[in-house]
Amino acid sequence: MVSIKMENGFEARNGQDDIERLQAAVHRYCLSLTRSSWDADDLAQEAWLKGLKSMNGNRHANAEALLLRIAKTTWIDQARRQNRLKRIMAGLGPSESTYNKPAPELEEALYGLFRHLSPLQRAVFLLRDVLGYPAADAAELLHASVGAVKAALHRAREALGGLKRELEVGMAALPEDDGAKAFLRSFAAAYENGDTAMLVKLALQDAADAGAVAGMVRNVQLRQAAASGKRRLAKSDVQSVRAAA
Repeated sequence: MVSIKMENGFEARNGQDDIERLQAAVHRYCLSLTRSSWDADDLAQEAWLKGLKSMNGNRHANAEALLLRIAKTTWIDQARRQNRLKRIMAGLGPSESTYNKPAPELEEALYGLFRHLSPLQRAVFLLRDVLGYPAADAAELLHASVGAVKAALHRAREALGGLKRELEVGMAALPEDDGAKAFLRSFAAAYENGDTAMLVKLALQDAADAGAVAGMVRNVQLRQAAASGKRRLAKSDVQSVRAAA
């Protein structure tokens, strides 16, 4: 279960504070959505962060309902991002019958982008075809011209034919190197969390450059650790939730 801490390190005791009841309720709901304790922890933390930001220290008529609604919306958004990429990578069409086809796992599909596309091509593909960015916006994010973005997208679409065939016959594989695995997990997490800036940074890394990949993984881990630290709730935040409950 997610541990909700005050800045001074003290935690609300089980059964003695409304914060514990809210925490348990949110975690149970997140677990019912994700079917994974690990994913439930992440989803619950995200719900708390968004909920506290939404309340902004003010009272809320039903804090539990707010947190559960935020958790559900966040989970749906993450699932949509995953399914969109999987359908694109598998070449699935919009017809109902295509949903009976097995879709590739997210990390498997993302790893395929590194094996088949250049850094610019995969960054452009993710921004344009997966996330739906206009060409001009993608060009601004990548510090490239609109013409270069269009050309990279055209080449990416052509190159993905080989990956789609691999996915169809089950020949796609995941890396065996631990560093590459860690990098891929960070890449998938950035996509699932909607962190476009980090997604672009990771997509632009050269998978063949082991040093760059290892350095990026370390940077991502430091960033994730910092984000985790921010998830410790300040005493005033805890009090505001308690008052709203």
